[in-house]
Amino acid sequence: MKTYRQNLNIWLEEKKNNTSNDEVKEILSEIQKHIKNVEKEEENMVNTAYDNGYYDKDLKRGKKSNYYQQTYKMHDKLKQLVNLN
Repeated sequence: MKTYRQNLNIWLEEKKNNTSNDEVKEILSEIQKHIKNVEKEEENMVNTAYDNGYYDKDLKRGKKSNYYQQTYKMHDKLKQLVNLN
């Protein structure tokens, strides 16, 4: 199973191989370098999610209905509440 970052890098490589414009190839290469630089961040996020699930199982906590929304998108819900008032 490939991560989002790995799939994105494969897609960018395909696009880079299909274009003949050198400027576009250079920009795509820069994007690929940036994606490689955030690999550690992705690794930490996956490991943290695994650890949270492991400890939740040990403590017999219930399953979260939408882990991503509850963990990474809470600020969107807070912004919506603030903008309503």
